Amino acid sequence: MKAAFELSPHTNKNGLYEIYLRIQDGTKKKRIKTNISLAKKQFKSKNHNLKWVVNHPNHHAINADLRILLEEYEDKMFSGVVTKKKLTPELLIHSINKNRHSQSFNSYWESKMSQMLEYNQRKGYQQSLNKWNAYIKKEKLGNLEFKQIDVFILKGFENFLIKHKLSPTTIYSHMKRLRALFNMAIRERIIEVGDYIFKAYPLPKGNKTKKERLSIEELKSFSEVDFPNGSLFKTVQQLFLLAFNMAGVRIEDVLTLKWKYIKNERIEYQMVKTGSIASFKITSQIQHILDYFKSINTKSIYIVPLLTDGIEKEENEVYKKEIGRKTALVNKYLKKIAEVAEIDKNVTSHISRHTFASIAIKKTGGDIHFLQNALKHSSPTITQGYLLELDNDSMDEQMGNITQL
Repeated sequence: MKAAFELSPHTNKNGLYEIYLRIQDGTKKKRIKTNISLAKKQFKSKNHNLKWVVNHPNHHAINADLRILLEEYEDKMFSGVVTKKKLTPELLIHSINKNRHSQSFNSYWESKMSQMLEYNQRKGYQQSLNKWNAYIKKEKLGNLEFKQIDVFILKGFENFLIKHKLSPTTIYSHMKRLRALFNMAIRERIIEVGDYIFKAYPLPKGNKTKKERLSIEELKSFSEVDFPNGSLFKTVQQLFLLAFNMAGVRIEDVLTLKWKYIKNERIEYQMVKTGSIASFKITSQIQHILDYFKSINTKSIYIVPLLTDGIEKEENEVYKKEIGRKTALVNKYLKKIAEVAEIDKNVTSHISRHTFASIAIKKTGGDIHFLQNALKHSSPTITQGYLLELDNDSMDEQMGNITQL
């Protein structure tokens, strides 16, 4: 009997190929899903030297997980030879799955993180794991198995997060990730459906926070604050105004705008989040900002000279970390600029998008379709929901008129 990894001949719904472990005894074959998917060129079936996965952001961790899985099956096969116990591929898989029900929650958590391609998703699960580890260490709970996690432990973790003054939305996110891990384990038959503790433990509700935005007067105050040319304060201020004038372009998009995207008096680029093509006429306001950046920026390929040239060609994780660092830097300086402008709001890069939406809907007389197109929403329903979460000054005004006797 032999065990080896192979790639599925067909792609999954994400266009990736799943890795299977093939157990073969003569002509009998059984395949087990590893729940790892990747591009065909990232898998080596021959001359792999125990390195099946290459050119993948998490290839080290994934290869380590595959080695552990292979060793688990090979050890069981060797044990069968020593004890002269007849094993079929079906019996082998059954015996392994039976033992897996005792897999610790933490080890499963870590193995799933190693398979996550998206940096931000992996980062979120790592943050939750750090909080979980701090909690089980404080309570001296040890390395828990799935079946040992009950309602009291989950409620204790929730209270632990509350004591650390995390927001209801953040607490909800942490608990939701725990629930997702249970769901994954059930789908992979690591645990039984009856072990699903979240039937008895309802997730805490996350408070919906109001979408902050600047009024026209606040935006004027923000833009009129004078900073020295070439200073980080001036760069961040102009970045925010450029984002606003381009319909609230998201921070990753504005950071990666390149001079070569300017063609025929327009700026055209592909949006990172949706992949849609955005095209904006260069208005006098945008031209003024571009002229400023041109005056201080003679070398960078980027309009806003904050990123290192060529960062987009780096590995996804390196690139995402750099975007995260620059976003944090921008938000730090936006708060300082808001203080100078005497704006008593938590100003972040994303507020430019909220500000554009709230001003545009008033100046266009409530034209939802214009705003939908400007924000690149897939449907008017999304745009309407977006607007509902913004401050509604017209609502306040109308209420004042109606109630005045």
